[in-house]
Amino acid sequence: MLAEVRGTIRRERMLPPGAPLWVAVSGGVDSMVLLHVLHTLGHSCAVVHVDHGLRGAESDADRAFVEGEARRLGLVFRTMRVDPKAIADEQGISLQMAARQARYGWFATLLREGPSTMALGHHRDDAVETLMIHLLRGTGLRGWSGIPPVSFDQAHPSGAYVRPLIGIDRARILAYAQAHDIPFREDGSNRDPKYLRNRIRHELMPFLEGLRPGARRTLGRSMELLRELTTAAQAQVHRELNALSPEEGDGRRIPFAVLDASRTPRLLLLQLLHGTELHPDVLDRLMEAIAQRATGALFHAGDRRITVDREAVLVDHAPDGFPSFRIDEDGTPRRTGPFDRSWVDASAIDVSQGMDVAWLDGDALAFPLELRPWREGDRMRPLGLQGSKAISDILIDAKVPRAAKTGVYVLVSGGAIVWLVGHRIAEGYAATAATARVLRIAHVP
Repeated sequence: MLAEVRGTIRRERMLPPGAPLWVAVSGGVDSMVLLHVLHTLGHSCAVVHVDHGLRGAESDADRAFVEGEARRLGLVFRTMRVDPKAIADEQGISLQMAARQARYGWFATLLREGPSTMALGHHRDDAVETLMIHLLRGTGLRGWSGIPPVSFDQAHPSGAYVRPLIGIDRARILAYAQAHDIPFREDGSNRDPKYLRNRIRHELMPFLEGLRPGARRTLGRSMELLRELTTAAQAQVHRELNALSPEEGDGRRIPFAVLDASRTPRLLLLQLLHGTELHPDVLDRLMEAIAQRATGALFHAGDRRITVDREAVLVDHAPDGFPSFRIDEDGTPRRTGPFDRSWVDASAIDVSQGMDVAWLDGDALAFPLELRPWREGDRMRPLGLQGSKAISDILIDAKVPRAAKTGVYVLVSGGAIVWLVGHRIAEGYAATAATARVLRIAHVP
């Protein structure tokens, strides 16, 4: 393994031989093996440990363990206690995203302090699992490359994150730890099925391995080709962007002629609409509307309004102030705009709370979900009603005032409307006492 890691460091130009660097160590087997390998290869390592404080005494024990190992090896040790729950509550993001944000915020500070390189313990299986997550949730161009061997800090461009174990799979890392008597700690949350990554790791990957022995290895090799294909695609998109006029390239008016001439129209459109939170389902419908020249077709992405005009796609801010929201399959309770959501047990279902709360069968949903204002032409199959019905007719039947209709949301799963907020649930999506995974979404005006 030492020779292979040395080759990865050299091939990916991660750092010179013996160069000093920070090593992020959680105490798990991946990061402990990473520290051992880099130390053995002669690098001057400074150990950093982030205490997220999410597991009480276990978090304290992790910190003490990593500090003890660093001291035993005679290495510099730095630690930081963060509060991801406070960040998640304040910003309305998931606990995992908040933890990542806090972690990398501190990492950026360390990179500015120097050394300007930090090693992370991501390995080949992590990269494959990340690709699977991206594919299931919907991904743009960058998502195809999975976890890169080297990435750079946006706030500190000269600071680099390197992943020397990116070519090694989890089984070999564990075998190395056992062969070299490297101690490590187990994180019980790594088996919690409420996290999508854990279900991919412990359910999907073994299933694929059973279908095709060696699937992990094959997918790992494919990741390297996908990274190169992504680089080639990015270069193509940049060439097309550089050929656009300033008016075309600002993302506010995108002529059909530009998209028709493009060899990668979807990628070009995603790049031009970068930052608009364009949902994959919306992109599909937008591309179809462009192909059909459906003048007047209207789409929403975050706080932006996208209109198909006679000769171009027009992008501006939505005047009604009702943005769209994306909901990923996340096990952490969180607030998204005027909606609260969480995964609950079927025993918690309480339909007496009315249609401002949806109790949905999680296994019937196709993530990511989209919460957006309803629009003309929308239809759904209301629970208990034979066939589909226009949303406009449902709102008329409910005697919703014309002025109030603008602010009515729908929840979309895989292109189908599953909840007309405040009014109806679609056939086939309501949770019952027998439902294994119940997603509760509440509208909180």
